[in-house]
Amino acid sequence: NRLIVEPRGWEVQSLLLALQLYDAYLPDPQVGSEPCEGPKYFVYPPPQALLQRREELDASVLTKTLLHAGPEHYLHALTHGPLQCLFGMYGTEYLFHHFFRSLPCVVQDPSEADFFFVPSYFKCIEVVNFVEQFDREETEASVLFHQTVDYVTQFGPWFGRRDGSDHIFIFSWGRFPCRLSNWRAPSRSSIALQVENNCEDLNSEGPEPTFNRWKDIIIPGHIDQWRVAELQKWNLPFQQRDVLLSFHGRHAGNTESYSNVSVRTQILEELEGLPGVSVGGFIEGYHELLGQSMFCLAPRGITPWTIHLYVAMLAGCIPIILSDDYEVPFQGIVDWPSFSLKWPMRSAGRELYAYLVSLDPALMAEMKRRVDENACWFNYYSSGACSPYRAVLRSLEERLKQRPTYVGQWWGPGGLPLPELIGSRAADRHL
Repeated sequence: NRLIVEPRGWEVQSLLLALQLYDAYLPDPQVGSEPCEGPKYFVYPPPQALLQRREELDASVLTKTLLHAGPEHYLHALTHGPLQCLFGMYGTEYLFHHFFRSLPCVVQDPSEADFFFVPSYFKCIEVVNFVEQFDREETEASVLFHQTVDYVTQFGPWFGRRDGSDHIFIFSWGRFPCRLSNWRAPSRSSIALQVENNCEDLNSEGPEPTFNRWKDIIIPGHIDQWRVAELQKWNLPFQQRDVLLSFHGRHAGNTESYSNVSVRTQILEELEGLPGVSVGGFIEGYHELLGQSMFCLAPRGITPWTIHLYVAMLAGCIPIILSDDYEVPFQGIVDWPSFSLKWPMRSAGRELYAYLVSLDPALMAEMKRRVDENACWFNYYSSGACSPYRAVLRSLEERLKQRPTYVGQWWGPGGLPLPELIGSRAADRHL
């Protein structure tokens, strides 16, 4: 069923167009259409109680109805993957769920699986709550997280079999998983697909490490499909770019919450007005400017990660990462130094400018070529062998090879499962 909306005004028309594009790009998964070559994946299905209601109600109506019905329904509302979770930089929650369901290596029998994908709509429920205000205490993400963990652990013996080390969660926001109450114990061994290696908020909390490079995987933030197309449209050849350096976005002068983001203040104070430089707040023609720029600054925000990094690459602009503690994605796959710079934040002003103007144009042209060559690894709408999904699959294959052995929390003699031994009548006769 489709949600029917009267198209009054450009906002509704734009949303309808976007939904049509996503429907065209994201057809229903065709499981088994290709041969499986690699690890097998089990995707946790929605709870059985939800399946009947899905037959009765439109998906978008069902989500809203269940969320307003109370916290006990949060899991049922989100596990089916509502399309409204796709928009914005947190769209990875929907996209990876859809991707894993579509894999030729997906299995219906969990006993055959090498990995288990757990639908993880923890940021989506916060975004929906911002609009719908169904949880005024703003505990919705934590409630959903623990409901999800309970559902997975009660689904069968699969989570406990390897202490969750074969289970995959997504944390699509820089302050996750720390915003989720008591998150460490349930996910201590699980694989996290996360956009950031630290939880941090410059206004309220210091950095808290959340990333383990032996098991977790850093993923790029999501950029909407329409914006990807817009950025690619303005991607000029290197010889036609006439702006040396650009940055436009939030800073202390236009966004109060960025008053502590000193690197952005330094950029404006020291670089504004220099030849070949365009820096400041939000402007018209921003995407076009990126396509005209040789270098694009990607400074940290309230948290270390920044969507400016991925926006720059999709416009063919050489990114300069100004975030000392940020962990970039796919370091075992992508040669970051060949197409980007990671520069100390303390020297983000005139020292950086002097360095850039001294570079050989031939080196810059080669770096721009490599940007275009590698941008597909950060584009969730890229097809073929180069995409964030393929990078994640390759990373998971590596983790499967090095997965540690786990014999379980309890066991009996000769490998007999202890609960089975305790519950047998033969054991009772010997007491």
